[in-house]
Amino acid sequence: MRRGMNSMEMQKNNRVLVLKTLQEKGMMTRAELAVELNLQKATITNIINEFYEMGIVEVNGESAAGRRGEKLILKLDDVFTMSIGITRKDYQLAIFDFSGNILKHNRCYFKRENDFAGVVENLKADALKMVEEYGNDRILGICLAVPGLFINRPERNEEIFMVSEFEELSQINVKAELEKVLGRKVLIKHDAKLSAFAEWRCAEEIKGEERASLVVVRSRGFGIGTGCVVNGNIMNGHLGLAGEAGYMGINYNQVKGGREGTFEYCAGSESVTRYVKERLFEFPDSVLDENCTYMEVFDAYRKGDELATWAVHKVAWMLGYGIANIIYLINPDCIIIGPDYPNTEDFVKKVRESIRNFVPSFVEENASIRYSKISQDSFMLGGFYYTFESLCKKDNIFELIRSAKEA
Repeated sequence: MRRGMNSMEMQKNNRVLVLKTLQEKGMMTRAELAVELNLQKATITNIINEFYEMGIVEVNGESAAGRRGEKLILKLDDVFTMSIGITRKDYQLAIFDFSGNILKHNRCYFKRENDFAGVVENLKADALKMVEEYGNDRILGICLAVPGLFINRPERNEEIFMVSEFEELSQINVKAELEKVLGRKVLIKHDAKLSAFAEWRCAEEIKGEERASLVVVRSRGFGIGTGCVVNGNIMNGHLGLAGEAGYMGINYNQVKGGREGTFEYCAGSESVTRYVKERLFEFPDSVLDENCTYMEVFDAYRKGDELATWAVHKVAWMLGYGIANIIYLINPDCIIIGPDYPNTEDFVKKVRESIRNFVPSFVEENASIRYSKISQDSFMLGGFYYTFESLCKKDNIFELIRSAKEA
């Protein structure tokens, strides 16, 4: 009995490996799959025949029963996943196909003075409408991305929100509300962790590395979100707080429970407006004023405004300070700066100058630091990859696909 169970588990794992490899590579022959996965050609043939019977592979637009040298591609254009994300200022919904392409995307902005209960009701209505449009049976998984601090221990069914400047999120269980209206389970994950997972799947510099790690540092206006992936796995920690570098103190004058002195307070993208106000009257020729937004500061910086340049360089210095700590703690292969910061050589140069103040030059020179190359919102794409991985870990993923195609 034990041997039979092991054999069945091995068959399932092999099927999942073939599915994931075709999903990642896009197009491969049977022989290429056998070499890539170190499996017998007969094993690959049997799996592809199963996939053909299920209608989930094809060759050059035709059936998958052709010659062995022909390229195989997945045929999953009629099943989907859904990503939902909520931040302090908006919520987003997106439908993905199984290649990670967005088929539909909605975004709704709201203000802090808006009734959050009403915002959640609108989110539920929009989610239900999108599910009904694409078919509840055809959407195989849904993932909700949320900001931190977010304590998440699935094994204890524990979810606690302690989000800075967004206390309303701790008063309404958005995940439970969505599950109630959609009538199905919803995955939930910290948005920065999902961003890191998306970057991991797309980072060419660590492809094929047996042991690799990646950290994402991004700022959605207020605060900083960070996430870490090691060897393809999201780093969660005991309470799900691993990687919450935004709350890390980089100023010894920080008061317990206060924001001042934290990484996010000093280096968040909206910090530039505070820095502008500190020296506003020293730069009478600046186009900026006390009501400028952080995007207006970045725009003025790109145009050479002296005050904007000083403020942005200070953010870059603080960002480098925090990244230096991350290098010492995790020493990742790759550090990716989110699109919330200015994408200029000058900004990265200032970040690296700051890092050199805190780490040996050899360490800084060997640190791979770059901007995100993902054009869409990375935490939404990360929701797709996280959902896909979660589905692959289930015993019934192929039954779900079969049922969806028959719906």
